[in-house]
Amino acid sequence: MAEMVVAAPAPGSLNTTKLAEGAGDGFGCFPSPDKAQAPMGRRGGTVFLDFGRSKIFAITDDSDEVLVFNNLTELAEKLRPAVIVLDSLPGKQQSAAAELAKTGIIFLQLKDLKKLSEERKNNGVQKSDENDVVMLKTLFRRNPDDFQPLFETPEELTVRALTELWVQEAFLKKVSKQARTNTSNPVATEIQKTHRRLVERLAEEIHREALKLPLYRLTFERLGLKGPVLAYLLSHDGWVFKTLDSDRLQVRYRLVPLRRRRSKRSRLLIMLANTAVLNNHPRYRPIFEKYVEKFQGQKYAYWKAVLRVARRILRDLKLLAKGQTVWAPTG
Repeated sequence: MAEMVVAAPAPGSLNTTKLAEGAGDGFGCFPSPDKAQAPMGRRGGTVFLDFGRSKIFAITDDSDEVLVFNNLTELAEKLRPAVIVLDSLPGKQQSAAAELAKTGIIFLQLKDLKKLSEERKNNGVQKSDENDVVMLKTLFRRNPDDFQPLFETPEELTVRALTELWVQEAFLKKVSKQARTNTSNPVATEIQKTHRRLVERLAEEIHREALKLPLYRLTFERLGLKGPVLAYLLSHDGWVFKTLDSDRLQVRYRLVPLRRRRSKRSRLLIMLANTAVLNNHPRYRPIFEKYVEKFQGQKYAYWKAVLRVARRILRDLKLLAKGQTVWAPTG
């Protein structure tokens, strides 16, 4: 599996022509743009963009003019980029980005969004789409290592969109179940049953699509874990298991003492760990039982033990991502 870290040149010396000519080989993700089927001439150059409410603001590597487009397809047709650099990709843009990736375009994303706000503050400029796209270009020229590929394959975006839908629908399923308890009306019951059935179908579809992701398939085969939650974590955050050490992983997933609400990724990881425990997973249930006994009599003993399982899952995913041997159940 290709590494998710960009082997970038020295800060300020990015050769976008060379990148355009060999983007696919350089990142090990997509075919070279020269081999991609496209309606116009040779692709080249880097485009930086920021998503507004209804428009896309862009600036090229060889110009300081901020351009405005209606959508990603229009931008790609007019600018013909080899590389698109952005801070984050909105959910509604993922399908379009996946289609463009199939033509050979490389998408790079800022690793730490705080750097953009810091750059804005250091330059004394207000937040706006126009200013943000200029700051993004400045950051990239200064240190390309602050950016990483947005995904390894276009399939990641497909799974990402499906899992985001699942998170929303799973919440609605929970709400509809709670609402049904307040009435015995047969229509309410039918709505709840239909919703549950459709969410289950969506989960099955996510599993089929996620098997196209190497790390998901490996996790399914080696660890026996599967499902929408795992697919969400690996399609959104697969790169971190290759690049972050164990301590930084625990911080990212908030598996450390907290004084604030957990992030979505943290809540989903805990959900994955708890599901493994409830289903008596042969690898993770013994860990849970060990720590339940250790924390016996303490407040929140159950969830403290689940957090230990979540930590083990993180470690196992990291080992698999790096091609190392996973922990054995008897260890």
